Amino acid sequence: MILKIIIGVIFVPLILMNVIGPFIIKKVQKLPARISFNKHNEDEFLLSRDEEYHYLNDKIKKLGFEYIGSSFMEDSHTQTNFSLYSNESDLTCAMVVSMVSNVKSITYIEYSQTYSDGSMLDVSNADQVSAYPKMDLKIAARYPETSDPEQLYNIFNKLKKSIKNSSSPIPYDKATGFEMVEDFMAKESDVLVSKGYCNDEIDGEGKRSLTFKGACILTWKSAFPGKNILNIVNLAYAKKLLKNA
Repeated sequence: MILKIIIGVIFVPLILMNVIGPFIIKKVQKLPARISFNKHNEDEFLLSRDEEYHYLNDKIKKLGFEYIGSSFMEDSHTQTNFSLYSNESDLTCAMVVSMVSNVKSITYIEYSQTYSDGSMLDVSNADQVSAYPKMDLKIAARYPETSDPEQLYNIFNKLKKSIKNSSSPIPYDKATGFEMVEDFMAKESDVLVSKGYCNDEIDGEGKRSLTFKGACILTWKSAFPGKNILNIVNLAYAKKLLKNA
């Protein structure tokens, strides 16, 4: 009897989350497709950020990155605040990102290199794996155990030198503000449409609704045990990239 109760307590919520979850997600969740970020005043923006954000902002600048601007993005359950930086000598881009939801809050660093063919190398220390599928236009690697911005940048540069790309790296054009970020997000969204995750139609807020397939996959990748399995696979992939660098 006790065993049945324990099994019920553990498995019933799990089943409900993975079976009913997609229907809820499909109804309430939309993904960005054509977003236009508004630039915020740096001093005012930083006033509302926590100590960790300020620390990362300072460290990024000491690594030779120039501040471009800050903005935010909201969806049904998460607000994402970010600051964007460019390093002209290394042709690279950096971001400090803070994501706040009812479940958890995370702050992390992200370094990226864009190439002339539109592809990207992206390295972060986010402790949360993206539910987006792998895409040919993006190599993404996470190292959540690497908290030091300089150490993470060294990893990024090591991968950048080792990963072969027939296209040449291009600098982030700081004169365009957030335009290169917006353009890449648009490309990602179009790939999600081609993979059947989203509907093609874009609403007045620049977002696309999920297909039932997309809602199922995103739910399973964000809930136990799918989230845990995805995290293990994702970290193993990043570790392999670094080992072969």
